[in-house]
Amino acid sequence: MEVLLVEKDPLVRDLVKVGLQQFPEFTVTVGTGYAGINEMRSRHFDCVFLGVEPTDPATVKLLNHLRSFDTTTELFVLTGAQNVRDMAVDKSKYQIHSFLQTPIEPKEFFGLLGRFLERRTERQGSTLRKGGRSRAETARR
Repeated sequence: MEVLLVEKDPLVRDLVKVGLQQFPEFTVTVGTGYAGINEMRSRHFDCVFLGVEPTDPATVKLLNHLRSFDTTTELFVLTGAQNVRDMAVDKSKYQIHSFLQTPIEPKEFFGLLGRFLERRTERQGSTLRKGGRSRAETARR
């Protein structure tokens, strides 16, 4: 699975990158600002981890930019604990899947990744079952 990580705080960025690299399923691409988000125009990513500071207009513009051309990629927002409540009202507006509070708590981070992988596996299994059923129905006709 392709993962895009866009976070300006080097400590948070490195923690998330190293955590993601613990799973062989993930291939991590680290980007910076608009150039990082624009990677999504030429390449498919399964999910994006984006650092957002709601008091910094540049990061909010980055979030708007991302959703202006891609509304399907799962988005995980990295932000301070105090910002989660403030941003909760924007969760559906930006189609944010989950918030990951900084500083990162390893148990929370790995739990989030586990749930994400589980969901993806279930979705893929469901798609395969539907595809198998369609082929079987076609064969009967």
